Amino acid sequence: MAERKHSRPIGEFYGNIGTCFWTFFIPLAIYYFYGIMVMHQGRLVPPSPGFYYDLIFGLPDGLSIRPCFGPTVVSLTWVSLQALGEMLLPAKICEGVALKSGRKLLYPMNGLLCFFLSNLGVVLASYFGIIKPYYVFLNMGALLTEAVITSYLMAIWLYVDFGLLWKRHVGDEEFEEDWGVFSLKDFWNDFFMGVVRNPRLFRSCLKVPFDLKRFWNARPGLTGWVLLNVSYLAAMYYNCRLPSPYASDDSVFFASHSARSASIKALFANADPNSFCDATGSLSNLGGTAIFITLAHWYYIFDYNLVEPAYLTTTDIRHDLFGFMLTYGDWGFLSRYYPISFMGFLSVQGGTPAGFISKNYLYTGLGVSMYVIGMILFRITNIEKHLFRDFMNNGGDADKYRSPLSTRIFFGDKKVQYMQTKEGSLLLVSGFWGLARHFNYVGDLSMCIGWAVSCYNPTSPFPWLPISYCIYFWLMDCHRCWRDEVRCAKKYKDDWIKYKQIVPYAILPGVGEPAGSLVNQLVSWLEAMAPLASWESGELAGVIAGGYSDTCLHCFCASSVFPYTHRVTRMSEWDVLEVA
Repeated sequence: MAERKHSRPIGEFYGNIGTCFWTFFIPLAIYYFYGIMVMHQGRLVPPSPGFYYDLIFGLPDGLSIRPCFGPTVVSLTWVSLQALGEMLLPAKICEGVALKSGRKLLYPMNGLLCFFLSNLGVVLASYFGIIKPYYVFLNMGALLTEAVITSYLMAIWLYVDFGLLWKRHVGDEEFEEDWGVFSLKDFWNDFFMGVVRNPRLFRSCLKVPFDLKRFWNARPGLTGWVLLNVSYLAAMYYNCRLPSPYASDDSVFFASHSARSASIKALFANADPNSFCDATGSLSNLGGTAIFITLAHWYYIFDYNLVEPAYLTTTDIRHDLFGFMLTYGDWGFLSRYYPISFMGFLSVQGGTPAGFISKNYLYTGLGVSMYVIGMILFRITNIEKHLFRDFMNNGGDADKYRSPLSTRIFFGDKKVQYMQTKEGSLLLVSGFWGLARHFNYVGDLSMCIGWAVSCYNPTSPFPWLPISYCIYFWLMDCHRCWRDEVRCAKKYKDDWIKYKQIVPYAILPGVGEPAGSLVNQLVSWLEAMAPLASWESGELAGVIAGGYSDTCLHCFCASSVFPYTHRVTRMSEWDVLEVA
């Protein structure tokens, strides 16, 4: 029997108490965001029992969050077809990074083919009347609940099969020393974080076993996200409108659900969902914002599939365990909340006095500009690291390496500078990677703000939903950055201290240093309020004491962020800066 060692993160979200809280709070939060969208067109309302009661019983089937047979079948059929595509379509076989055991797993890379066939299949299904183009608009509530149920059931199965019954998998090639349940006392932590890293299925009938975590991370949720966006766009085209109790002189910022509850229930009780959308469409309903966001998100996932093998080197595959954090994060959170926060918000504006947001040209232009700048930063920072990594891994001489044109434009044609660690890796300290240790995050952080800005229209409900995504995404990136810092500190030890002296800033140049900055004061306050999460028992405390408390916002995010760290926008990014 393989020797086991408990090397998984402990207490990363405040242990059993924190993970139990997140397990139930986050689905409830997503229901809230959906509720303010469908009942209040995006206005903020205080959550209350009556709010959730109306979300369950005050809306028609599909729109309400009651589980429904039809949307459940549609959703699970989608997952099944995506799985079949992963297993049966022609694929290039790529090798992943080494596991703790030293083994490297094989993965089929046919994401681009699956992506295009998925898009084509949905278009054909709508054209032949198998499913309505605006199906998501009328059924998102039930789709939310299907995702919650599926995610809980999958996490329970993973905990039992790969956790309690871990001995069944000792002979599997992907088995690692930290698989399985070590103590029943850690149930909530293990259920949420996971007890297995790369569970694989159907090894007896497939040449390359079906890697469930990689599939769940990469296929049904990501492609589903952008196609749900398209369905919301179709709802705008077909002039879909939900009944609204609001008039033109009502606040576009806040509301009281209790004051509107009776009106909302009466409006929906007397309405036929089949009458919410017109039989014919109009392009005039589609403003620049809706088209921009649909195309930007679609391009994100297209680009991910275009460079799919790069994903095998990210934290999602290399380090993250597969528990409820990812079963729900990839399915119930990513593929539901992401569409709701932008295209869902835009689609329900047809029922407001101001109508669809189609003439906010100034804010659309600002949003597009921020997006383009962010995309450029995202590209050129990752290209710089990727090219240097490939050059050195293929036996190149750093003295003969020339930085890419995008780097030379900003920093001149200078010799590349790097630091070699005792562990053997090379850390870039010049170009964009000399500005900050995770400067490649800046592009993502800029792009999502651009999306939110483009959703603003002075006469329409304030874009709280798009802004909620930005808040979540910034916290998620900071938390991911913090996790990378902890892992690198563990991996490189003294070399990481030297590296941080050379590149002192974490994400934004000038933020996080010197000691005594506002950010460090915030971190100190948080340390005083509650202990930070530990990588292994007591280990992170030693890291902090050793001078790592200047990792700007990461410590804050460890305790406050929605803990879904799926890097859907990190298509060609490696989570740490090492070359080897």
